[in-house]
Amino acid sequence: MKSMGSMKRKTLKWMVPAGVLVTLGLFAAADLAWSQPPDGPGGRRGGMMGRRGGPGGGGPGGPGGVMLPLGRLHLTEAQHDQVRGVMEQNREATRAAGARLREVRNALKDAVTAEVVNEGAIRAVATDLATAEGDAAVQRAFVRSQVWQLLTPDQQANALELEAEMKERMEQRRARRGERRRQRG
Repeated sequence: MKSMGSMKRKTLKWMVPAGVLVTLGLFAAADLAWSQPPDGPGGRRGGMMGRRGGPGGGGPGGPGGVMLPLGRLHLTEAQHDQVRGVMEQNREATRAAGARLREVRNALKDAVTAEVVNEGAIRAVATDLATAEGDAAVQRAFVRSQVWQLLTPDQQANALELEAEMKERMEQRRARRGERRRQRG
């Protein structure tokens, strides 16, 4: 029979990589949400590409999303149309990646919460999740690259500056949360 310490170490071996993947996904989504302009007092929306049911199947933060602050880059009408075209062309792949992620995340949740712990099943599903996350990341990169090519050099430079500012704000928030945790505990 395995000791509790051994079981805890083995559990941590899969939980840490899975947690890292989930955290990276959440940071990417938060980065996108905060890079969009406000939609009225106190509200935010995903910008042109963030409307539910709009091009891209779930907006720019989804599995095949753009991950660019398009709402703050002052796109021309022609660029808006081109971006819509890119999102439309990638709609099916984006939706498939999102559906696969949901399916595997649910399977992992079911495996983790099963009455009888099956370490092999949990590890297998966690591996599937890592693959699905990788596939979704490749889809995001592919779409982002296509949209990036539609931007002018000035818009690209502005996008890089906005992304750097967002990264800095995220790091500051993370540091403040860590400081609050240290003060509490």
